[in-house]
Amino acid sequence: MKIIYGVSGEGLGHVFETLELVSRLKCEGHTVKILTYGDRAFSFLGPLGASRIEGVHLEVTPKGDVSIVHTFFKNLHIVGFYIKNWRRLKKEISDFEPDVFITAFEPYTTLISHIFRKPLISIDNQNELLYIRKPEGVKWFDFKITQWSTRLCTWGAAYYILKSFNKITPSKNNLYYVFPIVQSETRKMKPIVADHIFLYLTKPNHKLIEVLKTMPEKCIVYCGGRIGVDGNITYRASGGAEYIEDLRTCKAIIATTGFSLIADAFLLKKPYFGVPLKNQFEQAYNARILRKFSIGEFSENVKKDEIESFLKHLPDYRTALEKYNFDPADEETTLISILEKIKRDQLQAL
Repeated sequence: MKIIYGVSGEGLGHVFETLELVSRLKCEGHTVKILTYGDRAFSFLGPLGASRIEGVHLEVTPKGDVSIVHTFFKNLHIVGFYIKNWRRLKKEISDFEPDVFITAFEPYTTLISHIFRKPLISIDNQNELLYIRKPEGVKWFDFKITQWSTRLCTWGAAYYILKSFNKITPSKNNLYYVFPIVQSETRKMKPIVADHIFLYLTKPNHKLIEVLKTMPEKCIVYCGGRIGVDGNITYRASGGAEYIEDLRTCKAIIATTGFSLIADAFLLKKPYFGVPLKNQFEQAYNARILRKFSIGEFSENVKKDEIESFLKHLPDYRTALEKYNFDPADEETTLISILEKIKRDQLQAL
């Protein structure tokens, strides 16, 4: 089958997931055309022949809050891009003659799939948020904004693959709850516990770094491509063998609460201290996973005593992690089976 695969370029979780799934899809004989946006996403997916589009990037204030107003104005150029490039992109997709579309929380792919009247598969963890009640302590507005944006990005999909750490019986026939995919490199790892803390920050968090500077801990930080050494803090560029090795050997993770890295933590049995981006409900919800499964803690305004308490209880978190098992190939297996079903339905319709 010919597949258009749209990938969100905000963060790298969807990007790394796409690398795994596209590799599997090609092995199954499918042809895949990728659409994505953002420099970091394109640096990984461009070599696979991805076409560059435009999409929303979150704007974060110096305090670490997601600013809805700044995000809105910083992304106004997107409208101009699609006015200028609409015909070109539509022709590019038409020439490809797609049989099915997949969206990894990328709204243009959702829209164009309906224009071409082809089946759409949504793969994300965000859609789970449409089937839960607002958690305590979460602002109603943040919760609703997340739900509305989720519906906008994935509306009208024929199938929804919902990545979740909770195995739930779906309420609809087109919903599939799956354990999140983990990169093949990560699956092959034999984790050990060294003396450093692994930090991955989607956006700079100066307050957190200042707290860590006051502690006798070796910290390796991946954030925005910064490189260098500042006391006990070592900054490294994202990607590559160093990233994998630092993750494999760390004694704990401190990071913003992206879904993919939490999945890595479950697989590698790494305790996780979450620092969710403020005013972003998805990050707040993901952070509560850490506490729910007793594999770590979280705080939006990190204090030294909170990190000290987290580090003190690392053995307890590791014990909880040892009790949790999941299938890192669950997501790709489910996607392949859905594509087979769509192919059968299309052949029967001829």
